[in-house]
Amino acid sequence: MDWKKREETEKITAEGKKEGKDNKGEEKSRKERSPAWHAGRILVPVLGMALGIAVIAGIGIWNDYRDAIIDTQKQQMLLTVQSLGESMEVFIREYEEDLDGLCQMSREGQEGFSAGKDYVDTHKTFVDDVMVEDEAGEILRSTKNVKIQQVCSVSRIDRQKSLRLAKMENGKMCLVLRMEIPEEGAISIVLNLEQYYHTLVRGLKVGSSGYMVLKDADGIILMHPERAQWGIEVIEGRMEMYGDRNLDLESLREMTDHQKEGREGVDEYYSYWWLEEGYPRVRKISAYCPVRIGEDFLILSAVMDYDDIYIPVAEGVLRLAALFLVFFLIMVAMAWYIGHMLLQKQKDTEQIAYLTELNRLLEEMHRSEETIAHQQRLQIMGTMTGGIAHEFNNLLTPIMGYADLLLMDLDEDSEQYDSVMEIYEASRKAKEIIQQISSLSRKNMETAYKNMNGKRMLTRALKMVRSVCPANICLTEDIGLDDECILCNETQMNQVILNICVNAIHAINHQDGSIGVRAWVAKREELDGLEFASQYLPPASENWNRYIGIEIRDDGCGMSREVMNQIFDPFFTTKKGGKGTGLGLALVEQIISSHKGGILVESEPGKGSAFFLYLPVNEQGAEDARPAAWGGKAKDGDGKEGAGESVRLLIVDDNPKVLRLLEKDAAKLKISLECRLNFEEARRALEEHKKFDALVTEQEIGGQSGVDFCMSLQGKYPDMAMIVMTDQVTRELVEARQRRFLDACIDKPVSISSILEALKRKLKDL
Repeated sequence: MDWKKREETEKITAEGKKEGKDNKGEEKSRKERSPAWHAGRILVPVLGMALGIAVIAGIGIWNDYRDAIIDTQKQQMLLTVQSLGESMEVFIREYEEDLDGLCQMSREGQEGFSAGKDYVDTHKTFVDDVMVEDEAGEILRSTKNVKIQQVCSVSRIDRQKSLRLAKMENGKMCLVLRMEIPEEGAISIVLNLEQYYHTLVRGLKVGSSGYMVLKDADGIILMHPERAQWGIEVIEGRMEMYGDRNLDLESLREMTDHQKEGREGVDEYYSYWWLEEGYPRVRKISAYCPVRIGEDFLILSAVMDYDDIYIPVAEGVLRLAALFLVFFLIMVAMAWYIGHMLLQKQKDTEQIAYLTELNRLLEEMHRSEETIAHQQRLQIMGTMTGGIAHEFNNLLTPIMGYADLLLMDLDEDSEQYDSVMEIYEASRKAKEIIQQISSLSRKNMETAYKNMNGKRMLTRALKMVRSVCPANICLTEDIGLDDECILCNETQMNQVILNICVNAIHAINHQDGSIGVRAWVAKREELDGLEFASQYLPPASENWNRYIGIEIRDDGCGMSREVMNQIFDPFFTTKKGGKGTGLGLALVEQIISSHKGGILVESEPGKGSAFFLYLPVNEQGAEDARPAAWGGKAKDGDGKEGAGESVRLLIVDDNPKVLRLLEKDAAKLKISLECRLNFEEARRALEEHKKFDALVTEQEIGGQSGVDFCMSLQGKYPDMAMIVMTDQVTRELVEARQRRFLDACIDKPVSISSILEALKRKLKDL
């Protein structure tokens, strides 16, 4: 019985579900057949058809109206050009007649030329000068004595007369009406083309941004609103002038070819608005006609933006807009709904893109953290290997040195000789292992330095500054230097001067201001007590007695104390909108530090800033002839090669054990050797003797750099070899070798033999 009840229950339930589905279908069918549904089915197509008809009709009306306006505007432009062209023909013809009269008067000598001066005075509105030349082209007489610097264009009027566009020595662009007189020379009327353009042409407006252009028959621009384009070829000249942009001038080239045929007309073409920032590409209309000047002709054209034609038809656009207002409301409702859906979709897309980008940045940050940690481990490892190499080299120096001395005294057939040789070979292998460990912390930096005259270097740098200095800023210089020289990389020093001056230009901005550059020679005592911004090397080093001081001062906006404390930090910038990278002054500080100099900054908000650069002077000493005995070889009692007593060495090392070892080694090889424990004693030894063939110094003694000590002596002792004993080759040593501050670097532990070997390699290079 239970299964029968369950079967009946399931049957009733199934029937109820079927009945519910039927009811829902009927309800949906009733909604679809409602009056609103039928009205929608009819209204939507009707409105769509009406909208389509209205749009088509409106487009037709608009096109007809637009074409009529364009044709009218073209005719007006052509009439304007023709009228101005006729005026130019009359203008040039009048001056042709004046030229004929002046030519006749010039033959009368000085009295006739006095009439030429009167002519200039009475026609000074457009006439700048009257020139008389001989057959060689030299000016015999002139009212202004301003010569022609460059002839940009020549148009022939007849066999004797020509019309030329010339750039004068005073920078003016002039039209030169020239008549050649056989076997006598020529006479010319110099017309101020700029004055003519500003007086009679520039005021003619063609549309809202149009202008007039005058070219010769070869396409050379004679007049243009942009002064920089005067005298250049309309196509090739602009390609060269704006070569950093991908210009498409093919349409302009076709229109120019039509103009060069000497006909008149109106063309539409694509070009650029040269007067606007960024040079936007636009569609233009040009009406042009020839200006006849005898045998040749000029091309006068009026140029306007195609879009300017729509301004006169603004009222017509409003009337057409009223016609589409009803349909626009419907379209707005539909657009709102569609836009809402698209906006929602866009938000979802942006959210997905944001999460994806965030995930990518997090992964990249994680990789960056791993990279930084790895670099820190490498840096620690390099520091450790440098310290380990130094300690082991101090231990290996006496082992190898005394083993070498024992080998000199022992007979090669003795048993002790073999034992000592084993000690020597084992220490030599240990030295190779230390060198391999030291190579883990080596760095390379290639920068070529040379001895430069400070005045010449600064003068060249200021020439580059003048090329970027705007007209509202006055650049003055006071270079109180003579023959002082510095060891520097000229490119880097130019970069330092240019970076600081460009920052000064930005600080002055568009206001009138000045930048003053001053240079002088400063003694080391004058630098004591100054607070230098450089954190790596104060310039008042004991290795140099004089410095070249350079002051760059501006009257710009200045800086606060907080900003001054950060200006040398990488990526710090006060410029807005991403206009600055924050690397300019950081690079300046790095370059000055690498040149063993310093930089000082003074500034107050609203009172300007001053940068003081101090660079050590390379003192030039008398040149001593290097003795020929450098290359001499001597044999000691054991057959080892020596250098003879003529070789004189000065060794500087703060380890007395190493010095005693080298003294014994030198005595065996009969080498003249003097040892000093610090740089001060070594400097006194040089001043007393001044006849050492080589200086051999420890890489660092008492916190002072051996490279700096060698650099300070290079000018005074140019023929003395400079050798540094090092545990590991550092960036400073590589730079010094490449800039020829040092002659050789010897890996520790060292011996007299290794020093002599370095001297031999130096002689081979010479």
